[in-house]
Amino acid sequence: MSFEHLLNGTSLASGDEFTMVLDAKALDPNRGQEEVMSPRVQLEILQLLVKIQRLEGWEIWVLFNGDELKQVSHGGDFMGLRVFFSPTPPQRAPTLLECVKVLTKKDRHVVMVTQDENVEDRAMKLGALSLKGETFKKGYEDLFAVRRRPQSRLMRRRTIEMEKEHFERHQDSAIRNMIDLVD
Repeated sequence: MSFEHLLNGTSLASGDEFTMVLDAKALDPNRGQEEVMSPRVQLEILQLLVKIQRLEGWEIWVLFNGDELKQVSHGGDFMGLRVFFSPTPPQRAPTLLECVKVLTKKDRHVVMVTQDENVEDRAMKLGALSLKGETFKKGYEDLFAVRRRPQSRLMRRRTIEMEKEHFERHQDSAIRNMIDLVD
């Protein structure tokens, strides 16, 4: 998948170097319901982005809300990705825009991936191209497909027992409804 394809045919020079700045909240599998993702979700997103980076060869910077991870610190490298953390949710937008400013000063072309229209508009004023998080995810549907986590044996047994009980209760009431009970 090329930047031209993701950006709906925007013409780009072949030698141009691009850096994708990602607002991780746009890639949240929980659809941004929580301001701060769990470390597990953050690592899953980082691993997906590493796959995309290896596939496409893009430079990717990503920003998460919350504390640094054990595996990578603020501004650190995670298998080729540059990772940043905003300590509080209100600091997310200024941190993303600071990334855009730093990259444009280095004469790099920037593609901002976010669902936040305010951040998108401000990044475009700084010279960045924009891409919605949902559009980015559609380009890699096979990677961003939500998979159910395997259950432990105990949880599977409990789930099966609960389903049996529900079925038996429902079946008993259905049989009683079919029979005319005589007092």
